[in-house]
Amino acid sequence: MQYDLINMLVFFLIYGFFGFLLETVFRSIVEREVIISRGFLTNLFCPLYGISGIVIVLIFTLSEITFSSRLAALIIATIGSIFAVTFLEYVTGRILDRVFHHKMWDYSHLPFNLHSYVCLDFSLMWGIVAIILASVIHPLMEIAVYALPETTKLIFLYFSFSILITNASYNMRRIYHLNLIKL
Repeated sequence: MQYDLINMLVFFLIYGFFGFLLETVFRSIVEREVIISRGFLTNLFCPLYGISGIVIVLIFTLSEITFSSRLAALIIATIGSIFAVTFLEYVTGRILDRVFHHKMWDYSHLPFNLHSYVCLDFSLMWGIVAIILASVIHPLMEIAVYALPETTKLIFLYFSFSILITNASYNMRRIYHLNLIKL
């Protein structure tokens, strides 16, 4: 299915929210206490998960179109998703560390990590998430999103991005005044 910009932005927001929820639940279970967002934004959203969700969907869609064998498409799309999302996570981690002088996540205690920004364990988990997202979640989200009127989607986008921009601006100013950013 071809996606226009409006629907892609809606998926970005949905997957950014779902990623935030998934991380919150996962970290709360692992740490045995409730852990809420430790990221840059202080609302219920993580841009890295939104971008990763879009990338995974596009990789799986492209693989389905390109390969006639469903198994080959699944394997290649999963491996491609692992590499793409791991790359995004690495680049994001490096940039945030360089700009804010603070690691938003640290995998140094896990084996097979690269500069503590990515590690094999979480890269493989991205593969599992990619399969579930592309096979189960995204088809349901497509139905839900395409059922919405365009006006409703536009209102949702304006409202959501207004909140995200306000939140990011507030956090940038707060971090700048704490002298964590050197512009």
